[in-house]
Amino acid sequence: MEQHFFRKEKGKMLYEKFKMAVKNQLGSFKIESLECCIHFVSTFTFAAIKIFKDKIRVDFSLDHKIESKLIKKYIQMSSSRYLYYIDIISEDEIDGKLMEWIQEAYNKK
Repeated sequence: MEQHFFRKEKGKMLYEKFKMAVKNQLGSFKIESLECCIHFVSTFTFAAIKIFKDKIRVDFSLDHKIESKLIKKYIQMSSSRYLYYIDIISEDEIDGKLMEWIQEAYNKK
């Protein structure tokens, strides 16, 4: 897990803020450290976080398209699955709208 944070102090701080916001919103979930990123898991992975030196990238999928300037990129995986990427460069960006989308990704079946 610590390899994700090596020489990435700001990224680690943003990750910790994001993790606490998700925990406050959702309660318990598992964290899985993979070589590429960190997965937040309930019965499935509902969010993945990649740590950078000065930001974190959060990705999650929903069953519908959303429009927001927060979304860095999205990929339509199928007619009912969209994968979203959001770059977080400030803890202020870990807000209600982002937590709403994460809650939705967590609740999907």
